[in-house]
Amino acid sequence: MNAYNDLAKELKQLDPEREAGQFSNYEGYLSKMVLDTNMAAQEAGILAVAAFVENAPNPTRRREEIVAGIVGKCLSATKAGTRTSSKELLLLLSEVDTPGPVVTGVIEGFDAKQPKAVAAAVTAVKEIVHAFGIKFIGLKPLLKSLAKPFAHKDNAVRTEAQHLTVELYRWMGPAIMPSLQDLPPVLLKELETQFSGVAKDPPPKQERLLRSQQEADEPAESAPTDAGNGDGDDADERADAGPGMDPWDLADAVDITKKLPDEYYELIGSKKWKERKEVIEALFEALKKSIRLQMNPGTGDVIQELGKKIADTNIIVATLAIQCLEKLASGLRQPFAPYVQSTLPALVEKSKERKQTVVDAIRATTDAYFAAAGCDMTAIGDHYFTGATHKNPQVRAESHHFLRRCLAVIPTRPGKGDIKRYADQLKAGLEDGDAGVREASAECL
Repeated sequence: MNAYNDLAKELKQLDPEREAGQFSNYEGYLSKMVLDTNMAAQEAGILAVAAFVENAPNPTRRREEIVAGIVGKCLSATKAGTRTSSKELLLLLSEVDTPGPVVTGVIEGFDAKQPKAVAAAVTAVKEIVHAFGIKFIGLKPLLKSLAKPFAHKDNAVRTEAQHLTVELYRWMGPAIMPSLQDLPPVLLKELETQFSGVAKDPPPKQERLLRSQQEADEPAESAPTDAGNGDGDDADERADAGPGMDPWDLADAVDITKKLPDEYYELIGSKKWKERKEVIEALFEALKKSIRLQMNPGTGDVIQELGKKIADTNIIVATLAIQCLEKLASGLRQPFAPYVQSTLPALVEKSKERKQTVVDAIRATTDAYFAAAGCDMTAIGDHYFTGATHKNPQVRAESHHFLRRCLAVIPTRPGKGDIKRYADQLKAGLEDGDAGVREASAECL
């Protein structure tokens, strides 16, 4: 213990630039210090390692070993000082470089045999997220790992898992929800209640800066005038709260064809509407659980068959097919784009239906089509004009509504030629005999 204390003092006094070699002399002992079997010496050893990490020119070379030792022997130690010092060491290891590798190492503690060790590891991850946010952490493996503490038999572990999940929600917002869908409904409802409690709080901000961020901020601290006012802006940038986070980016791609029953194509082509409805409904339920989809040759066949069912004589079957296409377009994104041209005409034609559930499904699906096509106006232009000149006023009105929604999200303004074409058609719509068409045209203009 006395040796560790002396070492900590020495390390704090060494010059990392002129005496770098002195630090390397102690690297091989760092992991042994945190594993010391004597409780008092172990705490002193942790403080010595912290002094090394804080002052060494290359403090991360033994990071993996140090984190493994902390997770295995320190976070759930009997001595309160050891537990506190070990958490601070994890935060310091995160600060000098990046939290990602530290969190990865701490997640290994989710498999510990002792419940108190698992709970301590979950708490440590929560505190790292609280301090640094999610920008520097690999979210996908962390979100996948939540299943382990949530399924643990020990109530304290499950409680800590809830605390970590609520902390993640503070940063991610609703983007976390798809990753929680496999949890028991009762637990999910309980989490949603807790989420609603923190949703009203101000967006979280990174409370602890990485060393690289501290170095970047140094010139601003010494600069006069308005540079001193930049702290709030920097904090906003670092906050990295997740209202704009896309759940699709966090999800693993799912091969939906593997979820189809062997008799799928036979049933979807059945003369009995109930059989068609049941098989498409099962597909829809599977698609709702799959945020991101994988494209393969079989996926294209699924899309084409659903495209044929848009015109199904049974409105329930047709609506389910349209809803499935919306999920496929949203889940596949760009790979779905080639199928827009072959299936969009049927949606335009189907928009003559006045039943609101059908109208809503068509609107959601056409919007997903446009997004999958990269918000490219050329992908929908011809189909718009087909609908805008349709004999049915409902189709004409819905075509104008679709164009309006597309214009609201396009990243670049249309060319002059396209503007004239669309404007001329919309001006003609202002003279339409149907009030709904006139109103839709005016809104689009």
